[in-house]
Amino acid sequence: MPRDAYKPVWVIAFVAAGVIAVVGLSRALGGKEIVPWRDDPAAGRAEAAAGGKPVLLYFTATWCGPCHTMKRTTWADASVEAALRPYVPIRVDVDHHPDTASAYGVSSIPMMAVLDAGGNIIKSTSGLMSADEFVAWLGDPPKPAAATARTSAGEAIAP
Repeated sequence: MPRDAYKPVWVIAFVAAGVIAVVGLSRALGGKEIVPWRDDPAAGRAEAAAGGKPVLLYFTATWCGPCHTMKRTTWADASVEAALRPYVPIRVDVDHHPDTASAYGVSSIPMMAVLDAGGNIIKSTSGLMSADEFVAWLGDPPKPAAATARTSAGEAIAP
C-alpha cells in the first residue's frame, strides 16, 4: 500500500489532536468562580433581611452558554467579588427554582437583579456582561432604609 493511502488518516488524527488540545487549554485557562454564591433563594433572602443587606439575584441554568462564559470570566474576577461584598449574592437555577424565576419575571438568562433588604427590585439587567461591565452596572450598593424610631407604645416618631 502506498504512503499516500495513510495521508487522510494522519490529517484526521492531527485535526482531532488539535481540537482536544484547544478544548483542554480553554478549560485550563478559564478562571475559577470566586463569588460566594448562595444557592437557596429563601435562605439567601433571609440572610439579607437579617443583616440589612441588599441582594444580587443571578438567574442561570446549566444549559445557558453565556452563563458558562460568565462563570469563567465575570464571576472569576477579583473586582467583581470585591464589588459584591456588601451584597448577599444568590444564584438561582431557573430549572430548579421556576417559581422564583417566575416571581421576578425572568424571560431570558443570564439575568441579574438587585433587591433591597425587603426583596424589592431596585434594578435588573440581562445578557452576557464582562467583569468591567458588571461592576459598572452594579455601582454603589443601595443605602439601607432608615429604621423608623418608635415609642415604647410602638408609635412612630417623626424624624
